[in-house]
Amino acid sequence: MPHVVLTGTESTYKTRLCEALSEWLTIRTVPEYAREYMRENELDVTGLNEAVFTTIATGQIEQQRSNGYFDVQADSVLFDTDGITLAVWAADKFQPAAEEFSSVPEHLHYLLCAPTNRAYEDPLREDLTRRIELHQRYVDMLDAVNASYTILNEVEFENRLLEAKSALKSWGFTPRD
Repeated sequence: MPHVVLTGTESTYKTRLCEALSEWLTIRTVPEYAREYMRENELDVTGLNEAVFTTIATGQIEQQRSNGYFDVQADSVLFDTDGITLAVWAADKFQPAAEEFSSVPEHLHYLLCAPTNRAYEDPLREDLTRRIELHQRYVDMLDAVNASYTILNEVEFENRLLEAKSALKSWGFTPRD
């Protein structure tokens, strides 16, 4: 079975969707590494530099590997972001993205969360006013690597969740009873 990755700009319901879809499908979810790392190390966006980014990127890629991201035989997993986020982040803030970040296995499907909803601030977000611009970078990146994806445009969370469920059903996912 394929894996599913929720991706997109800040404050677009990715984590909430990942949790709700995990419960609906009864499959495992892998959290966003950057957010966990920054919380554990008491960092906010002002503490980000290239060295911190490199540490986060290394942790994210290792977390993907250890959770079967590259394994076509592994049970399906929901990933709350992946290397595409690293690629967009690196290109925007530091350097051209390393190819490792945008290496997308063919057995992945992306749910790209569009910035159509209201943005909510928190100390780990810094580009809430640039969400439309950054969303286009995600589209461009996913197109460049020929990834399978669906853009989730619904404004309200519950409607976006229904939109995500519909996409997953079209890919052959069914909830477990």
